[in-house]
Amino acid sequence: MAKQNLKQMAVDCIKGTSTVGKYTQANLSEAIKTQILEVVGGEWNYYTFQDNKNKVFAILSETLPSAINASLGTKFDPFADFKDTELGDKNYFKVNDKQLFPVYVAARGTQDIERTKLMGSSFTVATDWHWVAIYSELDEFMAGKVDFAEMTMRVAASYAHKVGTKISNAIYNSYSSVGTNYKATGAFDEDTLDGIIEHVKASNGVESVQIFGSPKALRQVNNSFGYSDNMLDAINELGFVGVHNGTPLFALPQAYDVRTQTFAVDRDHLIVLPANEKIVKVVFEGTPIINTTDAMDRNDMQIEYKWGRMVGAAAITVQEGNYGFYKLS
Repeated sequence: MAKQNLKQMAVDCIKGTSTVGKYTQANLSEAIKTQILEVVGGEWNYYTFQDNKNKVFAILSETLPSAINASLGTKFDPFADFKDTELGDKNYFKVNDKQLFPVYVAARGTQDIERTKLMGSSFTVATDWHWVAIYSELDEFMAGKVDFAEMTMRVAASYAHKVGTKISNAIYNSYSSVGTNYKATGAFDEDTLDGIIEHVKASNGVESVQIFGSPKALRQVNNSFGYSDNMLDAINELGFVGVHNGTPLFALPQAYDVRTQTFAVDRDHLIVLPANEKIVKVVFEGTPIINTTDAMDRNDMQIEYKWGRMVGAAAITVQEGNYGFYKLS
């Protein structure tokens, strides 16, 4: 089984689709087990693993990025851009200036006019190491009961959750950097939201935008015209109106902070942005690192697995008007 197929199987398990055959979690587990058994020489035991563990981890590290990206893409693709870079590479992102060039009127015989810079702005995203540490009992490992495929997918889901939280925080924490015309704070007001929408449209030179928010925030969006039967059907189906004065609404994915019952995504804000406007840049730097601590080096004889990935996320704040922000109270 080629590594590329393992990557595709991981993607299919996340998306629930298949491009070649029908890949499931069971298929992925079996394929990874088969490939691991091959690299350890056909026999699984403590010694064959110790002799070949880096080959085992190389298999898992090939699968992990695809699984993370697939999980994130299904949730955050409308407004987040994902980039994989080599270790140490500078991740420059250019932000195009969408404003029109001023056209000046000058008297005949003179060209004394003000220049406008052609290029837009750029920025970089800082990355940091993010780690996951897991352990298992030695006898479980020796008996071959550690499912490396299931472990990989859970680690991928954990990283996706963490990055998703970073995306949400990057947007929420950018409020102070959003231009005055593109933000507001207070109880929901139709005219206020419509004003933000118009400013974002004008700034980006587009005819339509989208509104994102938690279901709780979206439920506060209403208009002065009342609700048609179709709108009431949408509220019954979605929990909020599907369209506000011609602008579609979409619910942000929600989750708990890890091992708590606290929501990870703020529930009281609305984001207004053009379709396919990637207002958050996410960078994965270098390849994942996977290693283990030998059970014989610990008094409790437990095997520890460490997974490391360099990740960063930042919202575009170097230029006003890319998106709008409404904090509801």
